[in-house]
Parts: sequence; C-alpha cells; structure tokens
Amino acid sequence: MNIPPTIDEQPTGPPAIGAARGLPMTPGPGAVGAQRRLMKISLGIFLVTLSLGIAAGFVLRTDYVAFVPGSSRDTEPFVTVQGIEDYPSEGEVHLTTVRVRDRVSLWGYLWYQVDDDAELVTREAVFGDLTRDQNRELNLERMASSKDLAIAVALSQLGYDTIVADGVFVLETVDNTPARELLEGGDVIVAVDGVTIQSSNQLVEAISGRSPGDSIDLTVERRTDGAVETITVVLTSRDDDDAKAFLGVATSERVDLDLDVGFDVALGSDNIGGPSAGLAFTLAVLDQLTPGELTGGQRVAATGTIQVDGSVGAVGGVEQKAAAVRSEGISVFIVPNALNEAEIARVRERAGDDVEVIPVDDLDGALHVLAGLGGDVDAVAEFAASSTS
Repeated sequence: MNIPPTIDEQPTGPPAIGAARGLPMTPGPGAVGAQRRLMKISLGIFLVTLSLGIAAGFVLRTDYVAFVPGSSRDTEPFVTVQGIEDYPSEGEVHLTTVRVRDRVSLWGYLWYQVDDDAELVTREAVFGDLTRDQNRELNLERMASSKDLAIAVALSQLGYDTIVADGVFVLETVDNTPARELLEGGDVIVAVDGVTIQSSNQLVEAISGRSPGDSIDLTVERRTDGAVETITVVLTSRDDDDAKAFLGVATSERVDLDLDVGFDVALGSDNIGGPSAGLAFTLAVLDQLTPGELTGGQRVAATGTIQVDGSVGAVGGVEQKAAAVRSEGISVFIVPNALNEAEIARVRERAGDDVEVIPVDDLDGALHVLAGLGGDVDAVAEFAASSTS
C-alpha cells in the first residue's frame, strides 16, 4: 500500500533548485530572448527620443537675440586717399564689431545664459517693428552716412570747412513716450527751448538736464511739408531709471557735408552695419593723412559714433566688443564716456586686466589719449595750420 509522505519526509531524488529554495524558476531560452528583444526595443525608443529631443533643441527658435563678440579689425585697409600724399602706419587703429544671432535656438539660449561674453535681448527690444532685413538695411544706411561724417570730421580737424549742421533727424520713436505721439521719422529737431541743436549729443544733454514731468519746447521742421513749428512736450522717465528724463527718439545729425577739398578720401567697410565705427574711422583718416605714427606705433581699438561737433556718442554691444579686443591682444580700448558708470565697469570686466579701457568725450579727448601713448598728434595741428594759411 502506498503511504503518502509525512510533512517531515521528502520524496527521493534531487529537488528543483528554485522550488527547493522558494525562488522563481529560471526562464528558458525563449523567455531570455524575448527579454533581450524587449530591452533592445526600449533602448532604441530611448535613443530615438533622445535624438529627436536634441534635434528639436537646435530647430526650435526663441524670441531672443544674442549679442556675441565680433571682430577687431585694422581700419587702414578701409581708407583710400587720392590726390594727396598719404602715410601708411606701423601702428593700427581698430574698429570693433558685434555679431548678432537672431532667434537663437533653445540650446543656444541655454548656452548664452552661461556665456559671460554674450548678452540675450528680446527681439522686440532689438528690432522693434522692423524685420531683420529692414533693420540690417537701416544699419547699412547709417554706416554709409557715418563714413561720410567721419571723413568730414577728420578733414574739419585738419582745417577744412566741411560741415554745416542744422538739426537732428528723427530716425524712430519709442512706444509709450511723448515722441511717439508728437514726432515721426524724418522730422528734424532744430532747437530745444530756443537753443539751436546741431548734434544728437546736444539733444541728449538738453534732455538729461531735465526731470521726468518737465515740459520742453521743441522746434521741429516737419518731414511732410517742411513747415517749422514749436511743440510742447512733457518728458517721461526711462524704464531703467525713473529719475532720468526721456523723450524717446533715435536721431542722427542733419548736415551738409562739403568733401570737395582738392583731394579724395573714401572709406570701405564691406558689410559692416551701424554707425559705431565713426570714431575709429575718423582717427584712421587722420592717421593716413598725417606723417608720423598717430598711435605711437601701437595697436589701439576704438568704438563710438562721431558727431558733427567732434563729440563721441554711446553705442551698444561694447561689452562684446571688449571681449573681441581682449581676444585680439590689443592693450588700449577707447570707448565713449557717454556710457554710464555701470556700463563702463562691465566693459572693463569683460576686457580683462590686460586691456586699458579709456572713456573719452570727444575727438580731442581721443587724440589726447593717443598723445599719451607717444602718438604724433602734433602732426594733426601742423596739417591744420598749413591748410588754413
């Protein structure tokens, strides 16, 4: 008779390992293959998803513009002189540029967030109502006019009567400012409170001496019919400083330039846009037309607009330009004193300890800097004396 084993008795023969230890049974070859295929599929899906995510980061565009360091370039190759002796130099006067990356990608946005030499700005703040192409066309037009002005200012410094200024053009107006309601592009501001305005810097000075809420009288020549009228404007405040009065216009000088002085000077600039090379071009023309070394044989960089009265106007992207100067190994960088103290401090930080950043108010200030470097600045005065004798 078969008697079942008791609880303490086990059937004879080797027990299954898993069963003996209470563990799951080892899967067979088919189950292992299925698991491996599942792992491969999962890994493939992960890699495809990761690749798509990375690609999307490059394809997706933001509404931000990145300003990054451009180049620092010697201006002498841009200057052409005919009809008078010119003087090539060992030293160099460099213009500086900024590269603009429009609608940066998602990855680009994240990268520029941690790049100390880059600055991210909203597209609206940069382009306003203009398209990128319209903005570039405007900058090229500004560069073309600024080159003629740079030549005229240099020739004026050399004793020639080349400039007759009579007001500032309104280039554009800023939203939610008095100018938006009362002025339009092409109007010319010829006076503030009866005081003649001949340069953009003079207009800035006239406004900066006021407070938000103050009223001023602008004498304006209208673009549409040339009529001259006086309008009263109540100034507002700047977005970044409630204490500073703000009119809300971008301007350029309206001048008659007479460059017929018996010889020809021309400036080429490839596709560089904007007026910020004005000071550098003015110094380059002076250096080319006078004997000796205006920079003392050194390499010097400069940025800033040049005005009809020789004053140097503020420009944007100076921090990025400072980084370009630093990379080029130039030791002196002349910048507009029209920048505020915080901006100049940031420029010095970006330039580093090996670059001396020197703010100037005008062309005479820049020449004083070059004289301190051993530059032959007296040659400019001697040329001016001979041209007027």
